[in-house]
Amino acid sequence: MITIAAKNLMPSRNGLLRSALLPYLLLCLLCACAGCAASTTTIIEEEVVTNPKPMYRYTSLLIRDLELKREMYTDSPDDAGLGTRELRYKGLPGELSEHIERYVKSHRTYAKISRAGVPDATTLVLTGKFTRLGRFKISVAVSLRDGATDQEVALFRQTLWDVLDTTDSFSQLGREVADFIDRIQYK
Repeated sequence: MITIAAKNLMPSRNGLLRSALLPYLLLCLLCACAGCAASTTTIIEEEVVTNPKPMYRYTSLLIRDLELKREMYTDSPDDAGLGTRELRYKGLPGELSEHIERYVKSHRTYAKISRAGVPDATTLVLTGKFTRLGRFKISVAVSLRDGATDQEVALFRQTLWDVLDTTDSFSQLGREVADFIDRIQYK
């Protein structure tokens, strides 16, 4: 009788397998769900600094809205035919400039940061264009130019993939551009 009681207290092979398999399957499910979460993949395609003088000599930054061609977000020839979605797309360059300005100010790299004004010899001018704008992909080409000569001193190309909503990703894009400006300060 003692033998029978001890045998019933010992776990069976099937019970041991089930108790080890359940946490493993839950861990696999958690990893699969994390991969499906709303995320954006950033790919920096190109970073080039061509300036012969050090970048830290620029004390002010002038941010101009990136060029966004109307054909990228609508087929309508005039503003009257634009829906709410197209009107949001039309305002995206200004929104991106606001994000870039906010993040560059947080780095405290420049004494003066503005979105309007006349550039001088100590001003770095940010210009650029959207090369692709869609539901799943945003691509930009950002150029930094010398304020006195209008010569390109740095170039930055970037693509955001897996974008679920374009308007929500502009904050991250502004942060990436600001980080690029901060990275090149001592090149």
